[in-house]
Amino acid sequence: MSRYRKNYLLTPGPTMIPPSVHEARAKGVPHHRTPQFMQLIKSVHEELKYLFTTKNEVYSMTASGTGAMEAAVCSLLAPGDLAICIDGGKFGERWVELCKHFGAEAIVVHVERGDAPNPAQLEDALKKYPQAKAVFTHLTETSTGATFDVKAMGAIVAKTDAVFVVDSISGLISEEFRMDEWHVDIAVGASHKGVMLPPGLGFLAVSEKAWKKIDATRNSSYYFDLKRYRKGHNNGEHPFTPAVDLYTQLCESMKMIHEETMEGLWKRHAWLGNATRKAMLSLGLELFAKHPCNVLTAVKAPDGIDGGKLVKTMRDDLGVSIAGGQSEMKGKIFRIAHLGYVDRFDMITAIAGLEMALKRMGYPVELGTGVKVAQDLLIDDPA
Repeated sequence: MSRYRKNYLLTPGPTMIPPSVHEARAKGVPHHRTPQFMQLIKSVHEELKYLFTTKNEVYSMTASGTGAMEAAVCSLLAPGDLAICIDGGKFGERWVELCKHFGAEAIVVHVERGDAPNPAQLEDALKKYPQAKAVFTHLTETSTGATFDVKAMGAIVAKTDAVFVVDSISGLISEEFRMDEWHVDIAVGASHKGVMLPPGLGFLAVSEKAWKKIDATRNSSYYFDLKRYRKGHNNGEHPFTPAVDLYTQLCESMKMIHEETMEGLWKRHAWLGNATRKAMLSLGLELFAKHPCNVLTAVKAPDGIDGGKLVKTMRDDLGVSIAGGQSEMKGKIFRIAHLGYVDRFDMITAIAGLEMALKRMGYPVELGTGVKVAQDLLIDDPA
């Protein structure tokens, strides 16, 4: 590989990191028990409320997004408890696996891959299982590129005693999300998606309704017990050694998020997502998601083209990293992210790289077709 070749990271996580966020890490590693660092933690947790559009307290931990998901499950559910899980893809399956791992009974609401749940499905499940302690779902199902109607589901769950838990890990900043207005009780996030950091931090915004359930539950985990994180929260204390350098970077990324505003971020991601989807259609390709999200565009691999080989060709030969399908969708779809620190020229590059890779693999594509569509749609800034 030539050392002069540039690489473009257009996967749904990890995502590209802004230069100023990289530079923040060069400030050095502070000690986590100093007053200065504890004040930084308090400030960051307050800033994260803006990200989650909530007045609830937001907690952070050194973990992946799955670690934060696990913290939500094991803090809420004891063995024998019943939970309803919306399963529309790999990460819906993860909610189910986590619930079962901790001895809870998981009632699965199955959703066709690429589709979004009908809120009526959830309403029926809650009527059938009024003892449900929690409902687990997603803002976006990253494995399929689908967005879910969290607002409608939240209104349904709010009429019950169940706690409404939403995996917003990939959807934060790219999709409209209003935690308090939409009656979300626990929202889960992570650092390596739209927050524009390296992997390593998990976030949980937790409502009072959720805390009542958590306080009444004996957690079977030591590290992922949310009660431990609440204990010193108001003082900026962590129960365990945190990834201190990521917090200095988080301060910088939150400055960028505030500068653009949440509404501005939602508009930009919708603008990039729309252009990418239209470019795919212009190439004769078919979108996989029936209700596509603005995190990424999931596309069906055309006949005769293996999606995994296409991803490899783009990455290894052209320097453009996109994502393939997961689980049963391996080889069948590919996914182009437009998430976080991404601008119009990143997407035009990705579309050009896709056209070139398809042509190399024998797909009949006229080079520049999708690029022109994207250029026409991205020539003006988002309205």
